Amino acid sequence: MAKNNILSLVEIFNESIFRIPDFQRGFSWEESQLDDFWEDIILLKNGRTHYTGLITVEQLLKENVSEIEKWKEDLWLFDAGQKAYHVIDGQQRLTTMIILIKVILDTLDDNESISFKKKEDWVKKFLYVEHGLYTSFIFGYEKDNPSDEYYRTNILGQTSSSSDKYPETLYTNNLHNALIYFKDKVREIGSEKKQEVFTKVVNRLKFNFYEIDNDLDVYVTFETMNNRGKPLSNLELLKNRFIYLTTLVVDDKNKDYNQERLRKDINETWKTIYEYLGKNKDQILPDDEFLRNHWIMYYKYDRKEADAFSKFLLNKRFNAKNIFDKEAKYPLGFKEIKEYSDSLRESVKYWYLIHNPHDSSFNQEIVEWLQKFDRLGFSSFTPLLMSAMTKGYNNDALLDLLKAAEKFNFLIFRVTGRPSNTKNSHFYRLAHDMYWGNATINEVIDDINLNIYGDDKHDPWFSALDFQKNCRDRFQKDEGFYSWSGIRYFLYEYELHLQKESGGIQKVDWSDWVARKKDRSIEHIYPQSAKKRCWTIHFKFNKKNRDRLLNSLGNLVLISRSKNSELQNRCFKEKRKHLDRYGNHVGFFNGSFSEIEVAEVGRDEEWTPQKIQKRGRKMLRFLEKRWKVSLEDDNSLLNINDILGIDFDL
Repeated sequence: MAKNNILSLVEIFNESIFRIPDFQRGFSWEESQLDDFWEDIILLKNGRTHYTGLITVEQLLKENVSEIEKWKEDLWLFDAGQKAYHVIDGQQRLTTMIILIKVILDTLDDNESISFKKKEDWVKKFLYVEHGLYTSFIFGYEKDNPSDEYYRTNILGQTSSSSDKYPETLYTNNLHNALIYFKDKVREIGSEKKQEVFTKVVNRLKFNFYEIDNDLDVYVTFETMNNRGKPLSNLELLKNRFIYLTTLVVDDKNKDYNQERLRKDINETWKTIYEYLGKNKDQILPDDEFLRNHWIMYYKYDRKEADAFSKFLLNKRFNAKNIFDKEAKYPLGFKEIKEYSDSLRESVKYWYLIHNPHDSSFNQEIVEWLQKFDRLGFSSFTPLLMSAMTKGYNNDALLDLLKAAEKFNFLIFRVTGRPSNTKNSHFYRLAHDMYWGNATINEVIDDINLNIYGDDKHDPWFSALDFQKNCRDRFQKDEGFYSWSGIRYFLYEYELHLQKESGGIQKVDWSDWVARKKDRSIEHIYPQSAKKRCWTIHFKFNKKNRDRLLNSLGNLVLISRSKNSELQNRCFKEKRKHLDRYGNHVGFFNGSFSEIEVAEVGRDEEWTPQKIQKRGRKMLRFLEKRWKVSLEDDNSLLNINDILGIDFDL
């Protein structure tokens, strides 16, 4: 029968040890959850208790673990009268409290006491005990959990000959951040307050300690549990489901591959997944975004299932019914589980490289084009890119795919202005076909180009007339190219083009540029506040046409540094060659390649409507050449000046 008691942490840890099983996720709490926990402690009044939540456990019996390798160092604890439990729910709260306890105990000398006990006694109570050659941990992860070694060495401060076995992951990063968080908090409070916090944690935080019946399925219990704090992601749920299925599958045909090996393979897969998703700490990759894109690639995409990949994986594909039902639509055994797990493990490496090309072994040109994609936004093409990389296509083929996909992305979404989901289901199916060998990368490239440019039998998706219409609409709103969704990407590509032509070194880094506000990275050469005579003498138009010139493409320039408002409104002569108050050259002649071009165009020290028009036409010619399109033909409906918003006499 299940046992249910309201207990303090001291009572919970009375002659008991706890292990987080391999089907559990790692430590997922971030600063917001830590803040809530710390506030609960600080606000708890003296003499009061605080209900902290549910702890659900399953008791482990010695006879059930004695043959398991990962338990060999801890079996003596059973003989010493200790009870052992798997933590089914509540590991986030327990882990958080153990880290805080460890931080506080580390501030004490070995002979110091806290809350009426010596430091040594509390270490044995909550952290670890020595037994011969072994160190047994009171609370921690099972040895095949990816977080185990990191927790032992980096949190508890123990040495291990295999501390490099598991690399840092998203979860180990969270453990590290929690450690730093509590070190900072404990440092801020005095000695008396530290004693008070410790007493609150071990004695006055109360838990509903629930021990489930042995005949309950712990995997199902875990999956259906209402987790407090931070819900499980679909990727975390899928891991639990896979571990659960390993207890059910039997393969009489393959005696060499058993449940234990499959379980180890699954743990290895999820270790790898979280290693790569969390590898770049400045850009953590979301669990479910990876899982959804992999699902698109692996399983045939159906628009009806666009927002239901988790339902497909958990409810339709990987469930117990498919193991036992001989007539199941999706039969399930060792082979299907392992193949999908292996595919996840292999694909996540390329998923990481797509978003972090600088870490790859791809040649420099592929890295540069992946960076272009990152700037532009990947839209519907990530499954295609992951599929091509997973299939091992050579650099030339990958480069051609990147170029074709970038053209579609920019021309169809940014220039023509079609919705960002245009043709996504089509490209998703191509990713699936390429992954399973039903389409080659060259066929995919040809298909993308056909959708852009069309042929005798197919209408193109690119339309210069739509671009012209969109420009007209923006100018009608007095916004022009300044509000164009593609303006930052286009100006940066134009800057790279000028840099290449000059043979110079890069002057503008994308990350620094986009980090600035738009008005501090894109300069209006003819300024928004143009009241000085040097401007009014050349721009003798009504307000509507002045605004059109202001926001015309040729009047916008990518700047290498923030210019203050004073400089922005100065005469062009001053803008070209300007010294700041420290004597630094900050004018156009000393700026980006785009700024230098503007300075050379205005070498007579004047900036006029005609120069805006001329430069704008030059930039549109670059667009035509760079993306292989035409914005002008014999059709009177198409006109460059109309696109530039200069449809009046200068």
